[in-house]
Amino acid sequence: MALNNNTSSIRQRRYVGRIVTYVLLTIAGLFFAIPLLWTISSSLQTWQELRSYVPHFIPETPQWNNYVQVFTLVPFARWMVNSLTIVLINIPGTILTATLTAYAFARFNFVGKNVWFVLLLSTMMIPAIVTFIPQYLLFFNLKFIDTYIPLTLGSWLGGSAFMVFLLRQFIMTIPRELDEAAIVDGANPVRILFSIIMPLMKPALVTVAILQFLADWNDFFGPFIYINTMLKYTAAVGLRTFQTMALEITDPRDHLLMAGAAIMTIPVLALFAVAQRYFVSGVVMSGLKL
Repeated sequence: MALNNNTSSIRQRRYVGRIVTYVLLTIAGLFFAIPLLWTISSSLQTWQELRSYVPHFIPETPQWNNYVQVFTLVPFARWMVNSLTIVLINIPGTILTATLTAYAFARFNFVGKNVWFVLLLSTMMIPAIVTFIPQYLLFFNLKFIDTYIPLTLGSWLGGSAFMVFLLRQFIMTIPRELDEAAIVDGANPVRILFSIIMPLMKPALVTVAILQFLADWNDFFGPFIYINTMLKYTAAVGLRTFQTMALEITDPRDHLLMAGAAIMTIPVLALFAVAQRYFVSGVVMSGLKL
């Protein structure tokens, strides 16, 4: 009888603890969602309402026309397509080349392997601004300025060191016995990678795709420096241009900028909602073996 009472008491404590945890997490989630909610609210207000002394979290009359003006006053749809184009070019390149590099570091032994890997990781400590001038001069001499090549070439040459590290850690969690069994069946290293390793790497590959998408979608500095033609701007650069360019409207554009920012978040939220499960498992499983 006492044992049953103890078991019931433990279950009740766990139940109460779970409820408290969910409540705290919900409060924390709402707290971190305030900037997004404020952006959406501001995008549906007039500029007078947005700049009023008393803040309005809920617009008196939602101004859906703000979203229409973003697309009619500037070529915002074209800028979104440009950002999406860069993303669609970079994601396959990063996945392919980073996977090949990670596979080499995880499965093969070669002279100076550890040294090369440390050198690769050390590049993450170099500020991007340090390499910017020689990179710009290189692309300028190659006549690549005002093209998307400077923004996409790096993804097809290995991607970033962090992506390689992430994939290498994930590959090391895959048992080598699978490779050995495939070798017995006559498979070569390339066949092992594409037929055995990569199908098991789906969470890590989705994680890499999400991180690359976020990096390219939010990138402002690269497109701002290399792209000169307005119709070639990405959404991030175009939104800044919209803030400063001369238009037929002379009123403040804060509400329209908020509408543009809200539109830019839609692909990010949609991608994360679809791939959240793979993203979390990819990050967790990649750190199991160091």
